[in-house]
Amino acid sequence: MGPARRTTRYVAIETANPVMQINEAFPAYESLRHPRCQQIRRRYRLDGVVRGERDEFRRILLLRHWIKQHIRISNAHPTPAREDAFSILDAALDGGGFHCAHFSLVQQAVYNSFGYVTRRLGAGPGLNEPGKSGHHGVNEVWVNPLCKWVLVDAKYDSHFEKCGLPLSALETRDELLADGGQSVRLAAGPDRRLQRKPPKSIGIYRWISWEVSPSFTDFPNHSSSGMIVYEDDFFRNNVWYRDGAPHWAYAADFFIPVRHRSWIEWTPNVIASRVDITGNRARVAITSCTPNLLTYQVRRQVCRGDGAWRGCGDRLDLALGKSGIGLSLRSMNLVGATGPEHTIEIRPVP
Repeated sequence: MGPARRTTRYVAIETANPVMQINEAFPAYESLRHPRCQQIRRRYRLDGVVRGERDEFRRILLLRHWIKQHIRISNAHPTPAREDAFSILDAALDGGGFHCAHFSLVQQAVYNSFGYVTRRLGAGPGLNEPGKSGHHGVNEVWVNPLCKWVLVDAKYDSHFEKCGLPLSALETRDELLADGGQSVRLAAGPDRRLQRKPPKSIGIYRWISWEVSPSFTDFPNHSSSGMIVYEDDFFRNNVWYRDGAPHWAYAADFFIPVRHRSWIEWTPNVIASRVDITGNRARVAITSCTPNLLTYQVRRQVCRGDGAWRGCGDRLDLALGKSGIGLSLRSMNLVGATGPEHTIEIRPVP
């Protein structure tokens, strides 16, 4: 009788992966299968705007800059046009001028057509003082390499940054309520030119609401007028003034209060995994909240650089060698936008 065969035991090593937060509050997202998504890219030759640029955030900024270049600002007398990205862009290219809501509608359509999860926001200083109860329309876009939402303003081709990190809408509001945004700088244009002083425009973001539906392809159907708001102590203890009176949504009962910040800042495209190890095999279950998911992708970590990405399902059955295994995972949507990387390491127990 020969010597007993030693069985190798394995353990999954905890890695620093982004945390998946499922979409609890926003019931709809853009359908990338809708023909309008490809039509808007073809009609306005938007692929040429980002051709050759592989960095996703840079692509987002180039598209924002294109919108700013092609839509003239006209706050008091916007050009009559249907509330539709195609109508606005056609009129703008013919010399028409528009206000912030039109800029945000076009930016939402452009970004969503490239597979970047985008939503429309309304914001305002909300004070019961002359000149300080106006309203502004902007967007938030999920930036996969940064693994965060970023507030983007197409009308002024800008966003806010702190210590080089672009800010979300709620992060911008945090900075405003903390100290007036003293550590925040406005970044303008695709090159992210920073202002030297704290931006006065940060005061607009004391109050923020999010549209429930992010879709531009459902036109001419009317989107819901309900608005998601973050119900924290500030919201409960103060009143949002718009145009010199309490915001119309109070009387209409159109505010949708959300107490969980993570429900607003949910994480599109971020993967969560579960690893079960039996003997020398590992079974990996993958999940995510990826709008328009096409496939998951896996890449093995090898000694001389990473292997190639290949498509996979949401269940993997892996054989474990003497040294274990290392994997990177990501999601991919229907137009090829890929989510943040998620890593798994399985090693033998010493």
